[in-house]
Amino acid sequence: MSRGGGAVSRFLAADGFFLSAGLAFFFLVTLIPILLLGVAVVGFVLSTEQAAREVVRQLTQHFPVYQRQIERALLRIVQSRTASGLLGTGVLVLFSTPLFGASRLVLHRLLGVREGGNFLRNLLTDAGMVVVLSVLLFVASALTWLYHWFRALALVTLPVPPGWFEYAAIGLSLVLSTLMFYLAYCFVPRRRVRRHAALAGAILASLLWEIAKQLFRLYIQEVGLYSQIYGQLGILVAFVMFVYYSAVVFVFSAAFVAAVDSRHR
Repeated sequence: MSRGGGAVSRFLAADGFFLSAGLAFFFLVTLIPILLLGVAVVGFVLSTEQAAREVVRQLTQHFPVYQRQIERALLRIVQSRTASGLLGTGVLVLFSTPLFGASRLVLHRLLGVREGGNFLRNLLTDAGMVVVLSVLLFVASALTWLYHWFRALALVTLPVPPGWFEYAAIGLSLVLSTLMFYLAYCFVPRRRVRRHAALAGAILASLLWEIAKQLFRLYIQEVGLYSQIYGQLGILVAFVMFVYYSAVVFVFSAAFVAAVDSRHR
């Protein structure tokens, strides 16, 4: 059986769509604590207001539609809440860990790893991953600043067509997405996945995610079914559905990782 066929069979056998729905739910539940942690980290070099805008922008730029509306809504939530001191930060970390616990459960189901392990150890591992994710938000913000600075400089000093920067932005987005998926597939499961399998799955996930963005944008622009049915709630429904589609991409690519990894064991 080909690796693609193996990925499809694993995805369906593990109830991949159901797993994706559960993972999307935990992402939505932990979204605000993760954003607040990101604001706390970026806030070391920016003001709280600037940090909130930058961190929220890092998230919303990946949504193909309604970016401004979603950004405004999230900013209102984030700016009205703060984490003060070690206790407040610890609470945010604790409330962010279910996302990684759910991701581990999904990956274990696809990789055939038996559940178990020490609860406290898993909690500490998830907490460490939350901290790493917050640092990655800071790194992504820094790279975005560098990109915009270089773009402004190049437009003034170099005869570079503006269209090139659009391709560069897509390339940077693919690189960051690949890194994010690679770290998840490689280090979230309790059993270590072979590096080449994790990398192959990460590349597939980043490409499928980019395709999903473009298709979702085209669907909203041409059909606009959510706003016709749900009215003012259409933006919220579209937001939730894109989170679900993103989770499907993550779970299916994880099935591909499992199929590749199993062929070399």
